[in-house]
Amino acid sequence: MFFTMNKEEIIDFFKDTYYQIKSFSQNDIIAIEGDECVAIGIVLSGSIDIKRMLSNKVIQMTSFGPGHLFGEVIIFSDVNKYPATVISSSKSEILFISRENFKQFTYTHPDFLEMFLRDLSNKILTLNKSIERLSYNSIRQKISNYILDEYNKQNSHLININMTKQKLAETLGIPRPSLSRELINMKDSGIIDYYKDTIKILDLDQLLKVLDE
Repeated sequence: MFFTMNKEEIIDFFKDTYYQIKSFSQNDIIAIEGDECVAIGIVLSGSIDIKRMLSNKVIQMTSFGPGHLFGEVIIFSDVNKYPATVISSSKSEILFISRENFKQFTYTHPDFLEMFLRDLSNKILTLNKSIERLSYNSIRQKISNYILDEYNKQNSHLININMTKQKLAETLGIPRPSLSRELINMKDSGIIDYYKDTIKILDLDQLLKVLDE
């Protein structure tokens, strides 16, 4: 939401309300699944991961960098508890605003309210995409769905993967070795090619057919 602003500009933006700034080290837990959400967080620097810790695997729901909000959906819900664990994936600083102070700020800054609602709508769409991806049965379908989403976002057959293979595996809800193995299989089948943090789509039609299998 504030990703076009730097840290100082974000802090200045909220000068009319009370807030707290907290610092976290890499791998620090910011909130645990089931914790009560008492404030909305805004990432000032660094990055955070939202993860579901299941009995036999970790699912990466999403990642947020500087300028992104989190907790805004939860804090205004009837059950205001974190549905996932929030982890600082690097050294980070978070600005926290309580529910009441945030509400008051939106009343006195109507332009911000419009920005906030637009950001909220985009996050709901992103969540729906994550649910859709996890609903696929096969590993190839999950990978293909991810590649096609990025193809539409980046408008290119050459996809930049802005995360590690481990984080991508967690995002898709599959084991890291299974991800590597299926990427090799898809490369051998002439569907894609890949190198380090890029994937090149070689056969777009075949990717689309995978989702219908």
